[in-house]
Amino acid sequence: MPISNLTKFFEAQGKTIRYLRASNLGHYWHCSVQAFLQAQGVESPPNTALNIGKAIHDSITEARQLSQWEREFQEFITQFMVDRESGNGSSGLGMQRNKVFMRTWYDGQTAIGHITTHGVDDFKVYPDRQVILVEYKTTGQKYIDHYKLAPAIFQLKVYAWILEPYMKIGGYKLKHCEVIFLNRRGDPMGIKQVIDYDPIKVEADIANILDQFRNPEKLVPPARWKCLKCSEVYKSRCPFQKRESNAKKQA
Repeated sequence: MPISNLTKFFEAQGKTIRYLRASNLGHYWHCSVQAFLQAQGVESPPNTALNIGKAIHDSITEARQLSQWEREFQEFITQFMVDRESGNGSSGLGMQRNKVFMRTWYDGQTAIGHITTHGVDDFKVYPDRQVILVEYKTTGQKYIDHYKLAPAIFQLKVYAWILEPYMKIGGYKLKHCEVIFLNRRGDPMGIKQVIDYDPIKVEADIANILDQFRNPEKLVPPARWKCLKCSEVYKSRCPFQKRESNAKKQA
């Protein structure tokens, strides 16, 4: 079960944040401010594209025919799931939806928070116990914009970081990760990104994100065009929007 007596993970709006989703950390690579606000519980407005993506992910999970080695992997890995704190998600691991995988984040020897995921979208397991973790991303485009790839890549790396200690217990070894893009019908687009996993680099990136969340003045400003498309849910809380507004008033 989750550890209850934690010291500070990061603080915002008068409360201590002790749990972060892997998807939240991945979203940092799209917009640091949105990720920061989401970590505090600010929910995104309803999004048709997200709903389509979730429906496709769920249909893939339901139709998935696991091999013998994949069934064994699923049975092994799901025993490490714990009751979730909050949030919804789909998963290729076919587990209960009120469960998550969780890895503790330490400050030295002190547990200060947890990073969670409901599980990867899909996986491949070979007889020699090598595992490939797969993330599906849906798009209405005929090509993939680079800014959409970075969040997906980091999110999948965090999945690997969370699952790797459990995999080692069972003698499983991560071969690599893959991001596979699907169109809005759920058909493969023939675009796949193979990702090598470096746990030291992943932990350094997580530490950098946490440092910015603890010190919002360090948040990296998003690209201007992202601000133009941003929801008012985030704009109204964005420190960069407020600074720009104040600068115009003083001009």
